[in-house]
Amino acid sequence: MRATTLLVAFLLVFVAPPLTTNATAQSAAAAVDLTCTPPYSSGAIDVDVYPGASLTGYTECTVSNPTVHTEKIEITVTSGPLASAAPGSITVAAGGESDFQVTVRADSMMYTSSYSIQITARVIEISGVPPPNNAESTVQNLVNIKQFAQLNLEVVEPDVEIFTGEEVMLDYRLYNLGNGYDMFNFNVEYDDAQDMKISMPMAKIQAESYAPPARFTVKVTAPADGSMWATDSDGRHYYEMKLKVTAESEFSCMAGNCVSMTVTQNIVFYENQTSSEDSGLISSSIGNTTLIYGGGGVGIVLLLMLLFVLKRKRN
Repeated sequence: MRATTLLVAFLLVFVAPPLTTNATAQSAAAAVDLTCTPPYSSGAIDVDVYPGASLTGYTECTVSNPTVHTEKIEITVTSGPLASAAPGSITVAAGGESDFQVTVRADSMMYTSSYSIQITARVIEISGVPPPNNAESTVQNLVNIKQFAQLNLEVVEPDVEIFTGEEVMLDYRLYNLGNGYDMFNFNVEYDDAQDMKISMPMAKIQAESYAPPARFTVKVTAPADGSMWATDSDGRHYYEMKLKVTAESEFSCMAGNCVSMTVTQNIVFYENQTSSEDSGLISSSIGNTTLIYGGGGVGIVLLLMLLFVLKRKRN
């Protein structure tokens, strides 16, 4: 009887199989590790939003299972105003790891800024059953909405007439169509000056993105004399020139790819005929006045002589 009891005990201890696999899994602790690294030189997820850009960027992630059990891991992403895409869940073998990507998408022309996204890996199953503990790993990546430059330059009056001796301010409008604050530099090119003076009160101007246009002027001072210019069909002396004004984005040049725009304005200078005509009228008036006064003087002299003669006859 004693021998039989010992044999049964031996069989229970050394031969009988484990009670249940699920019971073992439920008693095992879940664990997970997550790393995410953007593949950009900036160390952040860079997203281009200029017209025609892909509008997307991504980060490369690795999720690891350090346990001795197979785990099902849920992936969630919090990305604020940005859209995001990632695997919903990943199954990772015991002691293994799995790679995946998280992609973010911005809106076209989105204002330049930086956002933080949060990526979380959480164990939802271990060996096919819910884990006995909360196991998760979270990382944060920075997203840079990259700035781009774009502009539009308008001349208020494409064709201008200026007379000799005049000083005229030419008006221009600059629109910042980029996605961020920018500074714009100006340059003026023109033909042979013909003794005229051209200057810009402002060499640069700042403008906010999609704000009302920034305005600037170019001052043109015409020469005093145009008598040596060519003559048109009306007999007027004139000189025609083209004025080119260029606006250039300072941000784009700092980034290594200058963005600029040039407008051309046609200017015709005419000799001011009014002054010469006025001079002729003044000379003529002076001559007529002299003639009048001269004639009046002779008449007075003759009248005095007549009175003198009549007086002598009476005497």
